Amino acid sequence: LKRAFVESNGESRLIYARILGFFGDKTVVPALVEALEEAKWDEKILQGVAAEYAHLPTPVDALVLALGATRDPRAVAPILRKLELLDSNTTLSHHRSVALALEQIGDPAAAAPLARLLARPGMRGHAMNRLEPMHQARDQRRREGALREIVLARALYRCGDADRLGESILREYQDDLRGLFARHASLVLR
Repeated sequence: LKRAFVESNGESRLIYARILGFFGDKTVVPALVEALEEAKWDEKILQGVAAEYAHLPTPVDALVLALGATRDPRAVAPILRKLELLDSNTTLSHHRSVALALEQIGDPAAAAPLARLLARPGMRGHAMNRLEPMHQARDQRRREGALREIVLARALYRCGDADRLGESILREYQDDLRGLFARHASLVLR
């Protein structure tokens, strides 16, 4: 793979770079950073009703995730530049990819930007602390906001937790009536 990466160019080189990145190879960081800097956030992948519950990374998400898997601090700044473009209307896969990548690197420099993202309108307050009606329409369910909030809070917590916001959010989710969120938050806080 390393030889193929060195000997290739264009899209083939980027494919090899992503694979090597997922294997933790730091030599591909400059190629991945260059590709990420040139990329714009892409559209979410639609795959029927399962898409609401699955993590379906887009091609740009794959760049972010590959950079995170290298655990190289040089990846933090370009990932944070993509984080600045996120809000509550951005597809969930982009939030998840950024959070997972920053969490893997674990650089405290990511804590303040993650906290600022969580402070934006519509990003907080998705824990379910009381019974609510079960909605059949997907746009009325409250799953996506909770998934986004908890994965970002976990990344914040593991990157140094600016102002203990990550811990505070995770504690809210410990009381979430949806057992999966409550168990997840409790395990992260252990």
